[in-house]
Amino acid sequence: VYVGALQNIFSKSSKYSLFDPCKEMVYIPLDEDMKVKSKAAIDVVCNPLGKSGGALIQQFMILTFGSLANSTPYLGGILLVIVLSWIGAARSLDSQFSPLAKQELEKEKLLKEKVKEPVVKPSQENKEGLVGKEATTKENGFLGSSASENSTNGSALKEKLAPESKSSSDAPTT
Repeated sequence: VYVGALQNIFSKSSKYSLFDPCKEMVYIPLDEDMKVKSKAAIDVVCNPLGKSGGALIQQFMILTFGSLANSTPYLGGILLVIVLSWIGAARSLDSQFSPLAKQELEKEKLLKEKVKEPVVKPSQENKEGLVGKEATTKENGFLGSSASENSTNGSALKEKLAPESKSSSDAPTT
């Protein structure tokens, strides 16, 4: 009884933690129309066929060999074949799914990069010709290499900021 209970616990827990999430992952790369059709086909046709097929095989083996104990080695062999084909199907899905998932990640990265790129408008310039981040660093009195390197003015910006940096460095620190 304990062995049967443990087997039932392990089979249900592996089904809900491994099989069901993998089954749902198959639908991810499909478009909405294909998701609905394939999910309906699997849930309505394939799942009941699988369960009734397993029961049919077990009944046939019991009738052929006389008892469940006599048919157990053969049922184990059938189970091994089914598990190996299941692993093969999972590997096949991985080889098909991974490239699609990588493409989706690439698209998402490109979209995020496009969104993060700042748009500089001429109206954002201040009276000294500084734009965006450079203007805030000048106003705050902080000088960074990014302000001078990213500037469109180049060395002219360095010359404008140089006198201020000398005066700020002469100030006593607390």
